[in-house]
Amino acid sequence: MRTQMKRRQRNRRIAVAASLLVVFALIGVVVYMATLAGQGSQLDSWVNQPVSTSDMAGLQAASLQPFGPSPTSAMQSAVHLSGGSSWNTAKPQVVYVGAEFCTYCALQRWALVMALSRFGDFSGLRYMTSGPNEGDLATFTFVGSTYSSSYITFKPYELADRSNPPRQLQTLPSNYSAIWNAYGGYPFMDFGNRYLVPGSLLVDESILQGKNWTSVILSISTSDGGGTQVRQAANLVTAVICKLTQGAPASVCLASPIDSTSTGIAGPVGGAQSSRGLPAFPAAPSPDRVIQPKHRGH
Repeated sequence: MRTQMKRRQRNRRIAVAASLLVVFALIGVVVYMATLAGQGSQLDSWVNQPVSTSDMAGLQAASLQPFGPSPTSAMQSAVHLSGGSSWNTAKPQVVYVGAEFCTYCALQRWALVMALSRFGDFSGLRYMTSGPNEGDLATFTFVGSTYSSSYITFKPYELADRSNPPRQLQTLPSNYSAIWNAYGGYPFMDFGNRYLVPGSLLVDESILQGKNWTSVILSISTSDGGGTQVRQAANLVTAVICKLTQGAPASVCLASPIDSTSTGIAGPVGGAQSSRGLPAFPAAPSPDRVIQPKHRGH
């Protein structure tokens, strides 16, 4: 009898302990979600604020040699020949089309800013986060920024803001809209009308999840898993630009792995459709038009 009573008491204690563990686990989940929500609101408070001098310096330092590993084969396959004539401009042009709300634009901008920093300098760059329903990821906006370079010109267009639903922000000029409308979607990069990247080179949202701008820069600087992916994408963008500049500056274009990556770029003509389909986004919708928060990556 005593043995049975002890067994029942032990079972009750086990049941109580298990119940407490469940309660504590639920509390932990609630606290964790609250922390994430709090962080998201903290990030949002920095939206459209100028990038700090320390963050800009950290990102520029991370852009310097050693550049890190070669791009993955999947990244390299995202580069396509346009099949068109090069633009007749004084310097090769790099055109970026994106939207502030989109997740993959948030990822792509990190690699793009890193790569472009190897050829020139940004001013007026501002903090941005992707849309509230798009991960609220730390990134930048090119709206209001300027870029100076002896080698290339940079023409960025953010067509929609991060509000829900997104609203039109900028209008893509007609001389760029034809080729963009042929593929549609965000993000989109055109390099001198010779090479296209219709989609994102980066698709792993965990690269930015739960991080602020300084944390992402640290990730890139230390080349952890996510930081390495950003470096690889930046190296591919750098290599494509070196194709346009005919290897200038040599300090960048002849460095490893830029030289070998640039030599190997010879993608198929035209843009391949991404597995993440996206309906074409009109070049100039009315200001109150609802823009669907869809985008694509490779």
